[in-house]
Amino acid sequence: MSDLTSRVLGPIDLDGGPGGGAMECDVPFGSRLVPTRLEIDYPGRLSQKMIEDLDIVLEHLDIPDRLAREAIARAVLRDGTAPHSLFTSWAGRTAVGTEDVDSFVAALRPMHMLITPDGGRVNRDRVVLRYGLDGATDEVTVRLPSSPTGPEIDRTLRRAG
Repeated sequence: MSDLTSRVLGPIDLDGGPGGGAMECDVPFGSRLVPTRLEIDYPGRLSQKMIEDLDIVLEHLDIPDRLAREAIARAVLRDGTAPHSLFTSWAGRTAVGTEDVDSFVAALRPMHMLITPDGGRVNRDRVVLRYGLDGATDEVTVRLPSSPTGPEIDRTLRRAG
């Protein structure tokens, strides 16, 4: 696989893990480097064209970031959601105002990204983003599946780490 190279990730060096292969790296995401895991279910089908398509996504992370933040902002207003739980601990109260939601969403930082470009029907997710707040231990997970259903948010917060 080392003959495949990404403009963003560099040489693709999969570990050959169970059922496929994976690679850990840091990806520039806004003004920070975000720990990222690339998982390939079918390494034999991995081509330079697939890597080029992946690079297009990685070079335009503002698009998945916008989709994820919009989904989080909508969910903040619903009791019992992971974004609402993180918001209330951030705000220190349960009343939600529009300005507060905007400030909260702006304060979120991408903490981890998982990319699964070839999961097929078994793994619908193409990009999974975890967002947290600086100094907080909980994260909200947003899944961007290959289906046209739009972003999906995990029901519970995830502990960082």
